[in-house]
Amino acid sequence: MKQKHPGDQLRRAKLFTCAIDLIRHSPHLADTIYKHDNMNIGLHRFYGQTKDGLHFCVQIRENKRTGRKDFVSVFSVPKSK
Repeated sequence: MKQKHPGDQLRRAKLFTCAIDLIRHSPHLADTIYKHDNMNIGLHRFYGQTKDGLHFCVQIRENKRTGRKDFVSVFSVPKSK
């Protein structure tokens, strides 16, 4: 997060606890994307909403070969239409 603008850092930090809660308790499956050049790396996206009504997305990268999962980012997204 150090690479982001200070205002963006604060916004993402506020979403971090919501992101962890969403990952742990999500009743829905994540949207998963695999790159064609490397099928061992998957990007999982979870979509959620805070109690304040802010919509956000959490991204997790998974290495299928090793089973390692890394938290990539959390960011706000426009409300789905």
